[in-house]
Amino acid sequence: MAFDVSAFPAYTDQTQTEFLVRALYTGKTASILDAAGQVIPGIKTSKALPIIESTIALQADGCGDTISGSTTFSVRTITVAKAKVREKLCPIDLETKWTQIGMKAGAAMDMGIFSNQIGSEKAASLAEVIELTNWTGATSSAGKWDGFCTILTALGFGGAGDPVEGNQATAGGWTQLTSLTAANIDGAIANIYSRIPARVLSKTDVVCFMGEDSLRLALLSLKTANLFHYTPEAATEMTMVYPGTNIKLIGVPGLNGTNKMVAGSLSNFWLGTDLMNEEESFKIWYSEDLDTGIFQTKFKYGAQIAFPAETVYFVI
Repeated sequence: MAFDVSAFPAYTDQTQTEFLVRALYTGKTASILDAAGQVIPGIKTSKALPIIESTIALQADGCGDTISGSTTFSVRTITVAKAKVREKLCPIDLETKWTQIGMKAGAAMDMGIFSNQIGSEKAASLAEVIELTNWTGATSSAGKWDGFCTILTALGFGGAGDPVEGNQATAGGWTQLTSLTAANIDGAIANIYSRIPARVLSKTDVVCFMGEDSLRLALLSLKTANLFHYTPEAATEMTMVYPGTNIKLIGVPGLNGTNKMVAGSLSNFWLGTDLMNEEESFKIWYSEDLDTGIFQTKFKYGAQIAFPAETVYFVI
């Protein structure tokens, strides 16, 4: 007699996949865009975001054939960076401390019961790095991609297709800010709101991304003014609809300490990855050649803004 396992599918270790998915998708910005269906998988090097813009010219009805209006096709390209993390984790180091209780008997060939804990910690730490890179990363740094702020900064202000300046030169009742405080952030948000293109404001997904530190300043500003027009969850979830507007303020860790804010339609922001290609992996194993444990992860990631001209970019 023998085991009949023909009804079972071939076994695959799901743990590595789960860790990689957690790392790539659970950062706050990635989580928001993934929920909106704006994370594009399957990108090996780059992928075009097709852009269609049209102009409508109403005409008086009558005989004849008068041609007017236009439909323009263009693209914005998401280019993913190939990133890798590789670290030595010697299991022998765990034998001399309290961690020995979680090690298997015999030669130290793996991390014992700590493998999953290490994987979880690495996934969380990598998600944090990805969150920061999604906003301020640059391809000039090895293994990184251009983040949203990097893309907008490279475009500058004033040209066709450039973002709208949210902290413009002093004029028309606006004084250009050199810092953000609880006393001036209300005015800064109001100025951003006033400069969002009308066609964007008519949408239902208008957002303003800012650092969690900046959102806390906005909450303090409202409290000081005795305007408690926000939900209690705002202070813990770092999101709120700003009173008197249709803008949803979203505090993200990737913008902490930058004093930068980016407003526009949520559908304007895109991320790309390759998940799950055979090159992408999240592994912890023992290397007999090196006589030590190895942690390694490889992945591809990128960001893009479909319509930069429909964003307001606030920079100190």
